[in-house]
Amino acid sequence: MRKIILLTLTVYLFIAPITYHPDTKLVLYYATLGNEKVWNIYKYLDEHHDNAPKFHYPPANYWIVKAELPLVKLIAGKEIVGWLGTGSNIAFLDENIFLYNLASKTPILLLILLTGFLVYKIVLKAGYKKNQAKLATLIWYLNPITIFSGVIMGQNDILAIFPFILGLYFYYDKPLVAFMIFGLASSIKSFPLIWTLALAGVYPTKSWLKKIGLFALGFFVYAITILPFIKYDYFVNDVMRSGLAMRMFENVINIGSITMVPLVPALLTVTTLFAIKNKMGINLVGLSILLVTINLMLLGFSNFNPQWLIWFMPFISILLVLRGGYRNFLLILILFVGITLLFDDKYLYWGLLTPINNNLINMPFISEILVKHKVNVHWLDSCLKLFLSLTSVYWLYLCAKFKK
Repeated sequence: MRKIILLTLTVYLFIAPITYHPDTKLVLYYATLGNEKVWNIYKYLDEHHDNAPKFHYPPANYWIVKAELPLVKLIAGKEIVGWLGTGSNIAFLDENIFLYNLASKTPILLLILLTGFLVYKIVLKAGYKKNQAKLATLIWYLNPITIFSGVIMGQNDILAIFPFILGLYFYYDKPLVAFMIFGLASSIKSFPLIWTLALAGVYPTKSWLKKIGLFALGFFVYAITILPFIKYDYFVNDVMRSGLAMRMFENVINIGSITMVPLVPALLTVTTLFAIKNKMGINLVGLSILLVTINLMLLGFSNFNPQWLIWFMPFISILLVLRGGYRNFLLILILFVGITLLFDDKYLYWGLLTPINNNLINMPFISEILVKHKVNVHWLDSCLKLFLSLTSVYWLYLCAKFKK
């Protein structure tokens, strides 16, 4: 494990300083607004004009980012506060850009490392060999999706993934602790709440009262962080009606002339029912298949950001070691790369390397290059997303046919 962590640190410390994405800087920027007594960022942004977008994450996310800022300033100096407020399209021109990139990503990199250690402990706790646990950890650390989303882009989804994986460690022997931590993860970013509902449904007990109680416990922890803000319209509009919460309901199935069923919630319900029927909570493999399937349903049937694929990486890292399926994962990687390159967002490809070469920001979109070569970009993008949807259906089939 020491060699794995040393190798991972070497790779991360090489990549993190030379890559840049505006979101890393933007999220930390919110923590600099006002003064140290600002804990309701939504109210502050509602009362003060600021050119930055509204803060769309739950309150606990802001509190954690605020706690990160002293560490970031310790590494880069107080001058980084001024850089955080710089325009996204010129921030990479700063002479200290390499130091600022590393400093702003340091909390994220630490959590990625800690998540890998938890993956190692979870596999061991499930009764598997040390070599299998080490390999699962290595896959989590050095797969292209973790490196792209966490190390290159510096996305903060890991803030919610880490506590959820911590809760998973206690899932079988201390379920009350596990679901309290699941609720905490959900209060940072909302997507673990969907995982929490599924894991409550498949928890290995015959008592439905206990299953309902476990989810209620997780939801209660989530709710107590939200309730103080729910009365404000600006919070409801900026958080509750934005992001994944709304994207889940965009695609619908028409039943008759009036009734419309949201596709993603319907698929998630079917997935969870299959999992309950087949008792997928009985072991780590079943849980991992279920969680990978849920995330593929979320991403395969809704408009998503490519970096969100990191959501299923802890679970598929475990599955690749315990169950195999490398060709299936390779297909997902190919689709991931293709869909990412077709986004009209230079900070998903050229823009990431602007600290090395500032002129890369002037490169055209990849979609524009393909159009000039008479490629039907819309058709290509639709095909890639269709294959991702079909891959999600295949994983649903695995849930339907699961046996211990």
